Formats: sequence, structure tokens, C-alpha cells
Amino acid sequence: MKYKKLTGIVVRSIDYLESDKLLTILSFEQGAVTIKAKSVRKKGAKLAYCAQQFFCGDFECIESHGKLIMTGGSRVYDYSDIANDLDKYYYACHFTDIALASIMEEHPDVEMLRLLLNALYLLTKDGVNLELLASIYEMRTAVLAGFAPVMDECVLCGSSDKAMLFSIEHGGIVCCAGGIAVDRHITRFFKTLSECDMKEGFSLQVPKESLKALHLISLEYLETAMDRKFSTLDSINIF
Repeated sequence: MKYKKLTGIVVRSIDYLESDKLLTILSFEQGAVTIKAKSVRKKGAKLAYCAQQFFCGDFECIESHGKLIMTGGSRVYDYSDIANDLDKYYYACHFTDIALASIMEEHPDVEMLRLLLNALYLLTKDGVNLELLASIYEMRTAVLAGFAPVMDECVLCGSSDKAMLFSIEHGGIVCCAGGIAVDRHITRFFKTLSECDMKEGFSLQVPKESLKALHLISLEYLETAMDRKFSTLDSINIF
């Protein structure tokens, strides 16, 4: 048996057998990993708190026959308040679904994981604009994954002196193809988010009248770039 210590967050927690759970953890050391948490569903189980969704901390494990089994854990940050607000819970699940599609097994991605943890941290705060936070998270994920939109010139012809539309299909602004009309606030949002650091990215703002269009575009852009649907937010009425 080999001892391992991982730091990360539980993004999925599934009941297994009579009293165990299977945990999917996004870790700094190994990317996505599956850990068996034995007997944590029994009354009074001392490690039950480590097997909850959004538990963020250190996981002590032993590796046996290629499988990880949790033997201990300690909390680094408490995201449990997210579960007390249904809308925030859905957004947190949306963020973790995206992170799971971005961080692979045996391929740790520190920046992607930091992005997720910062987004979840902001969800614990009062007064957070959920739609704006989602747009920031979605577009920043696209940028980190190598799909930053081209915002300085037409993606197709290189022109920068004509009226432009935003093309999700082509990955940026275009003058010689169809697209979506976006205002200067959304244009600046995409451009800044492609170039700034994470702290500045999470502080970006757009006027209320631009927010609905921004939110719809950012999600569709990410889904197109990653070639998959993220449907968790369909469960709530956003606007």
C-alpha cells in the first residue's frame, strides 16, 4: 500500500454499497481522481464531513490495487453555505460541471482549479451577481483552455476598421460573416477577460442592460469551444 495526500475539492459524492461513498475530487496534484470513502454514511462516522459535495481540503489516502481509499482529511475552506441557497447551489454545480470537463485524470491544471475555487468563494458572499459571475467563469475557462476570442480584428479577413459582429462559430469578431451584435461593454468585457489576471477578471462589471446578452453568449461560446452542453442552469429561471 502507498500513502498519498491530495489537496482539492469534492465535486461529486455518490452513495456506494451499503455505507460507502465514491468521491470525485479535483486535486492540485493529480487532476481529477476518484476516492472511496468507506463507512462514511454510518451514523457518527468521523470522516462523513470530508465526503460532502464542495468539501475543500486535504485528503489522506492509501492506494491499494490502483484504487484510492480515504483514511483522513482536514478542511481548508468551508463552502457549505452554498447549499443553503438553491440558486447558488445550481450555479456551483454548473461551475463544477465545467471544471470536470476541463481537468482530466492525471493531468492537474492549477489555474483551472484556482478559477473554480475563486468562483465558489464568491458564491459564499452576499450580494453576488450570479449571472455576471457565471459569464466571467465561463469565458475565463474558455481562455484558459486556449479558446480566447479574437477581439482586435476580424477573425476571417484581419480587418479592424469596419463594423463588427461577434461570431461564436468563428471565435471572435467578424465583418464579413454573420454574427451577434454586441455593445462596447460586452466587447471590452471579452477583450479584458482574455488578457487580465484572475483577480482583475473577477472584478469586471457590465451594465445591467448588457448582462442578459452577455450571459447567453458566454455560455454558448464555451459550449461551442468545448463541444458539449452544460445544462445545469436550465433547472432554474435565471431572468
